[in-house]
Amino acid sequence: MKKRRLAYIALLGGLVFSCRELNLEPKGVLGESELFGTEFGVKKYFAGLYNYLPIEDFLYYGTNSNSAYRPDNYWESGKFSLGNMSGEFFNTWASVDNDGFAYWPYDRIRIVNTFIQNFPTYKDKYPEGDYKRLLGEAHFLRAYFYFGLAKRYGGVPIVTEVQDPLAGPDVLNVSRNTEYDTWKFIHDDLQFAIDHMSADTKEVGRANKYVAAALMSRTMLYAGSIAKYTESLGFKQTELAAQQGLAGMEPAQANEFFEYAVEAGKIIEAGPYSLYNKEADKATNFARLFLDPSSSESIFIKEYNKNSPNGNRLTHNYDALMSPQPDMSSFVGAESYVPLDFMELYDMPVYTHPDGTPVRFDSRSDIRNGMEPRMRGTMYFDGDELRGKIFQIQKGIYRSFDGVAADAQKGVNSAPINSNGNRILGGRGWTTEINGVTLNITGAHGHFDDQGGENNGWGAAYIRKYIDPDLATADVNVYRSDQHWVVFRLGEIYLNTAEALYELGRREEAFDYVAKIRDRAGAKVVRPAIDMTLTNIGTINKANYTYAIERSLQFIRDERERELYGENHWWWDLRRWRTADQVLNHFRHRVLSAYYVADEGKYIYLNEDNRINREWTASKTCYYEPIPWGEIGKNNNLLPQNPLY
Repeated sequence: MKKRRLAYIALLGGLVFSCRELNLEPKGVLGESELFGTEFGVKKYFAGLYNYLPIEDFLYYGTNSNSAYRPDNYWESGKFSLGNMSGEFFNTWASVDNDGFAYWPYDRIRIVNTFIQNFPTYKDKYPEGDYKRLLGEAHFLRAYFYFGLAKRYGGVPIVTEVQDPLAGPDVLNVSRNTEYDTWKFIHDDLQFAIDHMSADTKEVGRANKYVAAALMSRTMLYAGSIAKYTESLGFKQTELAAQQGLAGMEPAQANEFFEYAVEAGKIIEAGPYSLYNKEADKATNFARLFLDPSSSESIFIKEYNKNSPNGNRLTHNYDALMSPQPDMSSFVGAESYVPLDFMELYDMPVYTHPDGTPVRFDSRSDIRNGMEPRMRGTMYFDGDELRGKIFQIQKGIYRSFDGVAADAQKGVNSAPINSNGNRILGGRGWTTEINGVTLNITGAHGHFDDQGGENNGWGAAYIRKYIDPDLATADVNVYRSDQHWVVFRLGEIYLNTAEALYELGRREEAFDYVAKIRDRAGAKVVRPAIDMTLTNIGTINKANYTYAIERSLQFIRDERERELYGENHWWWDLRRWRTADQVLNHFRHRVLSAYYVADEGKYIYLNEDNRINREWTASKTCYYEPIPWGEIGKNNNLLPQNPLY
């Protein structure tokens, strides 16, 4: 008993904190009977496991699976964010790569397995409903860890028993299961959770039946896509892992998983959730969706709290890394920006006439007129207000502009960058005199020719989604933000269901869900006509897919990005669709730049390449990360290695 008690003390060393502590206070040293024999003990035991779930949120840092995804330095939470890694955001120092090797959470899985294996001993201490609920919660937690493994590696060892660390290699050196078996195991764990967990449990930051169904919706959509599209990569021709079913599944297996995703979505629809519609203004409504802790749309959130005794572990840097100077931040300024490539997914005003000449605007802020409200709820534009300051976003001045927009990009209509040329660029606060009138060359919030990446608006928009407008400017600094992260919400579930239905051939039903999303978004066309014409051209970067899809399926994929932009889905979506190496094939962001045309007293917006000619490129290696070589060194049964490694 002494050894077992010491073992649980050691486990608790890593479990005594979570993002909200689940309202618990330390109660001294706890052994197994205290942990598993009381509701309080089980909550304490689960608390740390929740903290280590592979939730890609504000502090996501994929290269360190043992630090609850919390980076050591503030800049790493921006540099290694999925938005920057995949090109969804633009900045000057992140590049496309796999999201960090060596995620291998079998230590956490062992903790869950210990509970599942030993908890039945304490069954008589609980009412039957509570016992089933807690056991179901453990299966949910294990499924989440396996999801983090499966979407990176494909087939991994399925370990359901607590291994004896002193056992021989015949016990400890477990082989990988096939990718199909791994995803099916996740399904079975989640089905167990759905069947046993209560729909009435509503403790914030803790799973219930609907949270398990939300994870089922997401994971099974992933599995279905991977089964359907991995064959297009051609791995089976040369790669042993693919030939053995460790990396990839049969296309015929896809519909099974798509059906599971639809069924999970139906469970959530029957629950107490609805699309968020509190605010009359649709742009404000969409922005508030991510900040309102009582949102009717949120199914599961991860809380932060800067007043917690755990200090920095319960705060993040999102406002500091996304809010510009001057005066919307007390930090160095914004680090990431919205590329034009993603802006153009939404309904937005025409800024170039059919003949190629730029549209003239009376004010820079007129670019907002006619924009889809959801777009304005996702991004800040010139004329918008944040923390008492008005966004002023301008790149420079043209003395005159007679040509077409495309010529400006080629340099035809541009002299060298100085005040003697036709195009005038400058730094923050720079002015120039034209015909006796002193003019500001740039806006207060960029973009500046004398400054690199930090605090420089590389385009016409900043991120609005998740930004806290009520945070005092003095608090817009590192580790001072504590707005929650929405892990699952109804909007995503509708899109998961729509995509799965379309893949199953149930097109009209799929677009019922798309229409719900677009109606809330304020889109001009709520329910577009179904177009079954085949295409192999993607929207972003005009990607050449290796397979043909129906145009309406591409529309659903684009709608997913419009709705979920900046929520850390796109990178995984590109990977499961098996299009990342095509969409991110020498992908160079375009930016929308505002200029003042001095001799007209008007403004124009030009489609330009990003100034530092930055590009994102992903190869086919991104679809499967390598099984960590350190683990293979300990266990040869993990071979063969994943494709292309």
